[in-house]
Amino acid sequence: MTGAKEYNVMRFTRKQQLFTLMTCLMTLMSAVSFGQATTETYRLQPEDVITIQVYRVQEINAVVPVGPDGNISAPFLGTIKAGGKTIKELEADLTAGYVNKLQLNDPIVSVTIREYRRLKASVNGFVGRPGVYDIRPNDRLMDLLSSAGGTSTDGRADLSKAYLVKKSSGERIPIDIRALLSGDASQNYLIEDGDLLQVPEETDSRVVVAGRVRNEGPIPYREQMKLSEVIATAGKIERRSRLSKIQVFRPLPGRPNDFLVIEANMIEFEGGKDPSQNIIMRPGDLVYVPDSGNVDFEIINSIANVFFIFDRIGINPFGKLGG
Repeated sequence: MTGAKEYNVMRFTRKQQLFTLMTCLMTLMSAVSFGQATTETYRLQPEDVITIQVYRVQEINAVVPVGPDGNISAPFLGTIKAGGKTIKELEADLTAGYVNKLQLNDPIVSVTIREYRRLKASVNGFVGRPGVYDIRPNDRLMDLLSSAGGTSTDGRADLSKAYLVKKSSGERIPIDIRALLSGDASQNYLIEDGDLLQVPEETDSRVVVAGRVRNEGPIPYREQMKLSEVIATAGKIERRSRLSKIQVFRPLPGRPNDFLVIEANMIEFEGGKDPSQNIIMRPGDLVYVPDSGNVDFEIINSIANVFFIFDRIGINPFGKLGG
């Protein structure tokens, strides 16, 4: 009985081994079949590197790159178009070439991909490091954003209005990076070769400062932000900033060429005489601090001069208001 039991166990174990072996073979064959299907449908691109071999003709064997123009330099044939062709198509072209030029009789030509071109995707706009980055198969949006150093840290990135442009289809997919960073995995799209992530500048939620201040330019808007905070952030210039004649240009909704001009006397506010001079700011306001010298305020009030100020600092904060 003991021997019978041992025999049955040994027999069962060998069946298991045979089953495991067959399973492995089927898996391997499936993987090989999948790899062949992928290679057969893949179309060569610039920067791919291929190996050309002709059975029993060692002189022809070579490793050649696909050039930027899609051409290769085939041994004894010269320039041959390879870009956009499958391996089988290129093998057929090479076979015909070697038959015609070298008079080979039924040459067996083999082309294999030695090295695929590096996959790349771009990131533009207000990120840490805009540019073109290498990507790996199955990389996702968060991987690409991380490669670009994340979003800009100066508050100028409009995280809710980013978008991903797919190279393969031209589709423009809206991206809310703020939601993505908060764990919304549904927006962590797969990145493919040639895709572009665009992170635009925030233009609706900021105040722009120009004139006699230390730091001209945009300041992130905050709820209930007041003029004194804007001046403090920009930095007044002692004896040069005319704080009694500060002007705020406020765009009128639906009227892109019209502005409400508010004059504020921050000297009276700082002296405690008139708290109302410390006006509450709105997104898109332009604060202009004039020079303490003689200034023609009639010119400053004109629309032409407002755009002169914008051009001078290279910013157009009202670009979206007329759209």
